[in-house]
Amino acid sequence: MPDQPRPVRSRALAITRIAATLVIGAMLGAGVGVAVVADPLASSELPPEERAPVDPLSTLPDQPAALIIGDSFSEGVGASKPDAGWARTASDALSWRATIDAVGGTGFTKGVASDGRTGLAFGDRIEAHAATGAEYDVIVLQGGLNDFLAPHREEVVATKQAVEAARERWPDAAIVVFGPLEPLALGVQRSARLAAIREGADEAGATFVDPKLPDAWINERNSVRFDAGDGLHLNDAGYAFIAARFAAVIESYAG
Repeated sequence: MPDQPRPVRSRALAITRIAATLVIGAMLGAGVGVAVVADPLASSELPPEERAPVDPLSTLPDQPAALIIGDSFSEGVGASKPDAGWARTASDALSWRATIDAVGGTGFTKGVASDGRTGLAFGDRIEAHAATGAEYDVIVLQGGLNDFLAPHREEVVATKQAVEAARERWPDAAIVVFGPLEPLALGVQRSARLAAIREGADEAGATFVDPKLPDAWINERNSVRFDAGDGLHLNDAGYAFIAARFAAVIESYAG
């Protein structure tokens, strides 16, 4: 990482406006009335006790290099095109130069992809990126839905180890763990490891973005509108919505 001081960003208002535009635009394009979202960005602000990050999110450079490792949600499965997924949308709103490594079916403990490939758990992919010599200012680990069968402690340990592996390779980077969320049509059993993932992130000192705070981002009021139709993934409006909330939470650390 560069030795020179890194400029602090102060773009919270601009990001809020961009994120709100993304949500409203996507919802209009999907034929959804914008009244279903009541100030989503304001409601995504964490309470003061949740806003003391261990990682240096408050001192990121302009246009930081980001690595996002995730599952089919980060792939944007269910969206009309790859660029409509939450990871690309949020990265663009935050002015992140993002490398998105998204593999459906994987997680912190689950290394088998939906297409049968193996060795792709988040920790394994961190090691693969570390071997390339690439430098990043932000590391985001998103997922956990595919780990729902893992024992609680196994999930805690895998999350903690993934964060620690990222910090060992990129000690100056901000490390963010973004917990799992899903539409409600098939129930919420796949989100069963949310608490374990948060526990592992906390033990490792990562910043945790909880899609259940301050209230459930995907809930009975919006799930049907945001469901891609398979009960598992989101449509363009849904991904734009969670991208906006994610961006607002990240920006809340910028001060």
